[in-house]
Amino acid sequence: MTFDSGSRIFVDGANPEVIRSLKSRLYEDTEYQEQIDRWKSENGANMITLKWLSNNMFVLPVNFSRYHKEMLAHTKKLMEYDGGAIAISSKHNKLITALHTAVEKGEGSLDKEVTSYDDIFDAFRLSLQRWQSKG
Repeated sequence: MTFDSGSRIFVDGANPEVIRSLKSRLYEDTEYQEQIDRWKSENGANMITLKWLSNNMFVLPVNFSRYHKEMLAHTKKLMEYDGGAIAISSKHNKLITALHTAVEKGEGSLDKEVTSYDDIFDAFRLSLQRWQSKG
């Protein structure tokens, strides 16, 4: 598999069966957690970031418990600063509703109790990960 195109698939790390299925269909190592553990052992756990993984995997498991604050801040930055960098078609009304109702409950966490369509919002945050400026 080549990683030259820059395309990646970011998947919620809480869904290992989906990750393994995608990896299998794309001829990527399905024992991804062992692979990540080995890389952490060889390189240091702090070195294995999403950016690092995106240079070494096509299907990337994203652990929301680890990255949720970073993903929320990144989404906010792309949506709000410098006039925004994202345009969303009006046909994506559930995503637009999710964005309008998204509330940060402090310390960089999303308040899922008041955010409509929070799963769609999470998918949106995952889709923006390829455009992270730092790892």
